[in-house]
Amino acid sequence: MFSAMFATDTANVFVFLHIPKTGGSSFRFILENSFGAAHCHTNHTRKPVFSKSDLAFVMRFFPRLRSIAGHNLVDPPGLEAPDPFYMTFLREPVSRVISHYQDSVLRGNNRLSFEESLMKIGTMENLAVKLMAGSRDLEKAKRFLAQCGFVGLTEKFDLSLHVLRRLSPYRLNLNYRRKVVARDYRIRDAILADDRLIRLARERNQLDLELYEYGIKEVFPRLCRKAGLDPDAPAESFDRYRHELKPRYLLNRLYNQVFRQVYRRRNRTAG
Repeated sequence: MFSAMFATDTANVFVFLHIPKTGGSSFRFILENSFGAAHCHTNHTRKPVFSKSDLAFVMRFFPRLRSIAGHNLVDPPGLEAPDPFYMTFLREPVSRVISHYQDSVLRGNNRLSFEESLMKIGTMENLAVKLMAGSRDLEKAKRFLAQCGFVGLTEKFDLSLHVLRRLSPYRLNLNYRRKVVARDYRIRDAILADDRLIRLARERNQLDLELYEYGIKEVFPRLCRKAGLDPDAPAESFDRYRHELKPRYLLNRLYNQVFRQVYRRRNRTAG
């Protein structure tokens, strides 16, 4: 029954590089709800970098693997996934880093100021380039974007999904319920009111700003044209769910929790 559920003429593996605070949690739900137990959330390895050996283990544990996603897919082409369909979302870098900082204070344990965080925390400085390239290599990050089968924009989230619907090698259930939306914007508003902090955020994320410009001016319009869509057109929203209690999503959560425990025991035994 399981193999029939995911039977397909293609064997692509979706590799979704989830850059924090780009709408990736909502998008990951789409993958989880579409593929069920054929999707792996790589953050369950609790490793800063998901490796080729980790992927080999995942492919044994998920025998019908169709999709992986995580913050730790650093330099995704280096994983050498079989027939990969690379995906990511971009967001204007200053907005992204402010949102990341706000979340680290409200939901994490960050007690540093925004300025201190920009200077001391790696995820606040050129994170998109570093994740895509494995280093501060802007040209390598651009090459990764250019080979992505799908690049979405947080600012055009639903239009991005319409693009994906036309370009995806698999049929996806694109309906979602927007996740992790901040309700307290006082931190963000205070930063936006300080021109010095905005200048500093731009200086610390100059590579990401250049990558974002490349994405919005070249990559996203090209993918829209390929999909036969206008990159500036309004788009019907897929934000249609009132809750996330969907069978395939729940199956995904259960299977990934089992994967997490098995992976931990495997690592303890290997150590």
